[in-house]
Amino acid sequence: MQIADISARLMNEHYCHIPHFSELISFAPKAMKTFKDHWNNLALDQNFKDYTHRERRILRYYYHPAQKNPLQLNLDTEYRSSITYDIQYKQGVNQLSYAEEVFITDPIMQHILATDITILGDQLTRENLYAIDIHQFRVKAQAGNESPTTSGIHQDGQDWIFMHFIQSHNTEPVISEVHATEYEAPPLLHCAMGHFLETLAINDKQLYHQASNVRQISPTNAAFRDLLLVTFRQLPEQQES
Repeated sequence: MQIADISARLMNEHYCHIPHFSELISFAPKAMKTFKDHWNNLALDQNFKDYTHRERRILRYYYHPAQKNPLQLNLDTEYRSSITYDIQYKQGVNQLSYAEEVFITDPIMQHILATDITILGDQLTRENLYAIDIHQFRVKAQAGNESPTTSGIHQDGQDWIFMHFIQSHNTEPVISEVHATEYEAPPLLHCAMGHFLETLAINDKQLYHQASNVRQISPTNAAFRDLLLVTFRQLPEQQES
């Protein structure tokens, strides 16, 4: 699947499943292992610890297509969601751990970000300013307990979301779904992502999504699923710092 085909599908259908996103960038097997290892040093998401075991770091940018250097790091670690979820969690500001420098500068990370931006293309208009938030997520299950990956069928208050699968260990298949509405109905997409960088891209203003819980295959070993989430949200110009 070529970038032009992905872009067209995302614009026409508001979502696109990209099984072989990894073919859009180049990397060596050793580089892939190094990239995956960045998920071994995340921090527990304290705001969601009563709902699930989720470890997390955030990397943030401002993106202004019209500027000569369009990407500017945003070092704010206070994440404020415009959405509230119908689950047990601490609402309000989430004080997150920022991404490590070795992750920020990792060539695979930079290639993923550049490719996501290219896929969106003209949807990111030159006169507008965008917030790009990049989340490293690890959802872990152990001792026979399941760990939810999402809060049911939901939106996240973003414009565009790219969900890049990284890896999993000792997990039953985690099913990702895309829905036309927030209500239970046959999904537009129902799949289990399992390949490195297999990707689901979605228009978060138009559609809804959810994923099933992380469950252990072997009850004697912990299970985890790693995901890289890249989100785009248009901002008022004055929000840039």
